[in-house]
Amino acid sequence: MTDRLTIVGAGLAGLLAARMLRHRSPVIHEQQRELPNNHSAVLRFESSVVGDVLGIEFKRVNMIKATLPWRNPIADGLAYSAKNLGTFRSDRSLPTAPTSAARYIAPPDLIERMARGLDVELGQPCGSDFFARARAKVLSTMPMPSLMDALYYPDAPEFKSVPGINVRATVANCDAYVSLYVPDPDLPFSRVSITGDELIAECPGVAVDLPSAGHVAMMAAEVLGLSGISGAVATKQKYFKIAPIDEGERRKFIYWASSLRGKAWQLGRYATWRPGLKLDDLVKDIRLIDKWMSSKSPEADMEMHERRRA
Repeated sequence: MTDRLTIVGAGLAGLLAARMLRHRSPVIHEQQRELPNNHSAVLRFESSVVGDVLGIEFKRVNMIKATLPWRNPIADGLAYSAKNLGTFRSDRSLPTAPTSAARYIAPPDLIERMARGLDVELGQPCGSDFFARARAKVLSTMPMPSLMDALYYPDAPEFKSVPGINVRATVANCDAYVSLYVPDPDLPFSRVSITGDELIAECPGVAVDLPSAGHVAMMAAEVLGLSGISGAVATKQKYFKIAPIDEGERRKFIYWASSLRGKAWQLGRYATWRPGLKLDDLVKDIRLIDKWMSSKSPEADMEMHERRRA
């Protein structure tokens, strides 16, 4: 009988891995005392692949994206970067004209449905002692800086991230799917979205307390020309936005932790510290990790994979 696979973290990445790796009898360790739902921002997918592997139907919609103009396209892109990360960067451009694309919307109870039938152990700290006791390699979805600390990684780089708050509210008589990027530094939110009748204002690096959530929601509704806003709530997010680190350093740690150190595979945007990682990409990553787990020479397979990516 083989050892059970231990997964660290019961968020979306951890639950998806557990569902796809049922053949490895996974047990999930979650440090929180209740099932976390870390996606208080917009939870939508670029394809149906996640719903397909879960056997859960996602709603296909046509989503419109646009930018609220501030100065000019270049200034707006730089301002948007500074607003989200505190640094002027030119590695992302904002749409200069409205665009539309197909998106797949998960049901509101996705996390709960994904967790059904899984072995999830809540209130389980996963620090250095946990990894020291681990007899086999685990699948970690914890943020890369936290895993580096837990494994006493000697060459940790500087990680830059911005906390933030997402404000959610209900819009009366609404069934729309839009995202509006907001580079204007005088407005507290960097993006306003509507998913059905739910408005979401994403506010980076600001202290929006609960009494002001309604005010922020009203401001966000105003830029979209909406009214009938109710039920505003604010949710804090530690890693609202993350800045990339040196790619060589990032890959070096992933290889060190998953092969040389032999303690943890890593899965998810924050675990692998890839700011642009899409939720849809998790399916491919889980299948790749599963392949490495079954390999007689995973280190050689990982090296070959890295050479092909380079």
